Amino acid sequence: MAFRRPLRETSPGGRPAREAPPTPPSEAETLRGTSGTLRAVIERAWERARGFAVPADFPEARYVEVDSDCPLTRVAQPVLRSAVDRMSGIAVVGMLADRNGLLLSHSCGERSFERQLMDSGPITPGFDFSEISMGTNGIGTALAIEHPILIDGGEHYAAGGKSYSCGAAPVRGPDSDEVVGVVNFTCPARDSSPLLLAMASSVAAQTERELMIADRAGLAISSCSDDPTALRALMLAERRRHALRRRLHRAALLAATTDLRNLLSQVMSVAAQMLPIEAAWVLRSQESGALRVVGTWGDVPADALGASVAAEVTESLLHAAGARSTGGQAPRGSSAGRLWMLPGRLGPAGTKLVAAIAPSRPGPPPQPEAAGSSERTAPTALQPGRCVVVATLGASLEAETRDLLTEIATACDNASRFEEIRRQAASDALTGLPNRRRFMELARERFTRAQRDGRPMAVLMADIDRFKQVNDAFGHATGDRVLIAVAAAIRSALRGGDLVGRIGGEEIAVVAGADALDLAERIRRAVARTDLRTARGPLHVTVSVGAALQTADDEALGDLLDRADRALYAAKSAGRNRVVAS
Repeated sequence: MAFRRPLRETSPGGRPAREAPPTPPSEAETLRGTSGTLRAVIERAWERARGFAVPADFPEARYVEVDSDCPLTRVAQPVLRSAVDRMSGIAVVGMLADRNGLLLSHSCGERSFERQLMDSGPITPGFDFSEISMGTNGIGTALAIEHPILIDGGEHYAAGGKSYSCGAAPVRGPDSDEVVGVVNFTCPARDSSPLLLAMASSVAAQTERELMIADRAGLAISSCSDDPTALRALMLAERRRHALRRRLHRAALLAATTDLRNLLSQVMSVAAQMLPIEAAWVLRSQESGALRVVGTWGDVPADALGASVAAEVTESLLHAAGARSTGGQAPRGSSAGRLWMLPGRLGPAGTKLVAAIAPSRPGPPPQPEAAGSSERTAPTALQPGRCVVVATLGASLEAETRDLLTEIATACDNASRFEEIRRQAASDALTGLPNRRRFMELARERFTRAQRDGRPMAVLMADIDRFKQVNDAFGHATGDRVLIAVAAAIRSALRGGDLVGRIGGEEIAVVAGADALDLAERIRRAVARTDLRTARGPLHVTVSVGAALQTADDEALGDLLDRADRALYAAKSAGRNRVVAS
């Protein structure tokens, strides 16, 4: 499969030649930095833009003629359109650009937003999004660093991008690590959502898979070109496999993207119509390297969910999942018998079992092989969060089933990433409590229900006493330990229906119902019992709590929060380590 060489190599118009990509950013840099400061990856991008003399106000738009019917577009556009179709009526646009940052195609979920972008020009084919032309932006920066990136409105270099946020992910070519294009999702909001990055990464991964399949099919057809009978048989087989992949892909898109179990049920209902699959497991890799059952289908007991897979079984499964690189046979030394020791395994020992993983995501380069080694070996470890799909068969159709399971594993990997990114987007990384955004969303819902149903509601605001002095005297590492301990103490005092979140530096809010003042006192006492051991001796921690009970005068949640905040400062003024109600 041929792709055009990068424009940067030929340096048209005297532009500098393309340099080696910078060091990929960390996961934290990829998502977002601390509010009010530029992430290091964005600072480096801005430095590149200044080096290219890109105007910071409104760079001159540059267009280059492109081949909109190139192999990348033919493969990626249906995948991009399917993803955007699920967001009909939502102001988001998905874009596909080539390796030079030139726009090839787009798909939009909301027509007025599409017209707005078309009026300003950025979604016209051939528009140059490279950093050399536009400075820091999703497409150009993802290509420059050859890594997925999430960019807030204020992180765009040019003024024209300040009202938009985007997530972009490079697409790599078949049988190489070379970037051949990029997928980008943009929405009209200054604060970006990690889901933009998840969507871009998901479409990029599916596109890479389709490119690999199309490339291999082309090579196979070329090798049979002198045998008309073999060529017809191969083309029929490829059509069948292509139809199966499309049906699976549609089923995966219709499933709830972040609900892995629902996704598995949807895609397996399609797969079982064509292959004799009896049961299936989805196993997710943990930080420890172990595999845990996160989804099952078919003849598997319910109590298998959540079970961990034994270490020796994990090793054998990973070897079996990587057997495609060794001619379809498990590498020598793996124990096939251990594969039957899966949690909830019920079938007879003679039933066929097939395992598969999705193609690897971009990551650190592989380690050099040991001297004298000529055989590729199957993987022995997976990145945390990646999935292995295992199925039992009633007939020997291992090759076809492994192809199918690889497609399912890719869908499960994407669902796992959506799930993790959604969790990260809603949680405070230090304490594990819901962050301010998530807390406010849930608190508004609770306030609306309380007004409608006439139920009692209260807001408690807890603030750690003398927290600045703790940081100054003991250091920020101890301050972090204090925050973690206080969050745990507050959680221990809550009841089942209470809502809690970290809404500021050392400020934690709680939404409660009846007996909120009793709860506030329990929280104060629970924290007061917390003593931390430090190098300078024990550290006693207390909190002040302000409580506000909802009244008929509270027209919005903000009214209740303001009164709780005033009560908190009254508690501070009265001597700290106490509860004051408003």
